[in-house]
Amino acid sequence: MFLSEEKDFSDISPRFSGKREPVYQVSTLQSLVMGNFYGSQTIKGLMEYGDTGIGTFHAVAGELIAIDGHCYRVLGDGSIDEAAPDDTTPFATVAWLAEGDTIKFGEVKNIDDLREILDDRVEILGVNHIYIVRIDGYFPMVAARTELPQKEPFKPFTEVLKTDERRFFFDNMVGSLICFYFPSYMDGVNTSGWHFHFINKARTLGGHVFDVHMDSGRAILNKVDRFIMDLPNNKAFQSTDLGNASKEDIRKIEQGG
Repeated sequence: MFLSEEKDFSDISPRFSGKREPVYQVSTLQSLVMGNFYGSQTIKGLMEYGDTGIGTFHAVAGELIAIDGHCYRVLGDGSIDEAAPDDTTPFATVAWLAEGDTIKFGEVKNIDDLREILDDRVEILGVNHIYIVRIDGYFPMVAARTELPQKEPFKPFTEVLKTDERRFFFDNMVGSLICFYFPSYMDGVNTSGWHFHFINKARTLGGHVFDVHMDSGRAILNKVDRFIMDLPNNKAFQSTDLGNASKEDIRKIEQGG
């Protein structure tokens, strides 16, 4: 359990790039779920397409969080290192965060309540677009996880989580949630609905989020109407039947089931 930062989040406002660009993604979620953990894009290359994002690293060696133009790796104890430019990712999604629709939050008791608030806004703005959202706030509790590095031959992601998932709880943290929404018709390319990663204000702790309690916060939502995906050029991708990726496995991986 990790404890306490000050409640003030006024000084962690996003720094907008001013760019209006597509969401960019490396590979598909189906490929990752089925064990294609081979990095196919460098972090330097990834960050040319956005300043904000989420994903993982080669051999699923930790969760990936990009914020304010920096890319971080979540280690097995929940602590964070900044990624090296020549590190690689098998799956990641990034975009340039721009000024956009806003939400001010009071208390949000859990991640289901947060999803409902965000879903309501998406219903108004349009459910068939992609959304990138950054939420800055004070969080009495964040339940998160990362994964330990894998060795070949790689096994499916659900098998990784049985032995090498590491979970932790952050208490009383000022920080940011980086969130992506993908519409249901893109299920498998990414996870349909919401995907959340957390990083604290000090950029020392973070992870893939499966529950959260927020005392107060503010969100920036960007509605995106363009999408670019780079497919891996490796044998694991070329020879795998991605249609066999289980939707139940995807749900467990993304929601911590």
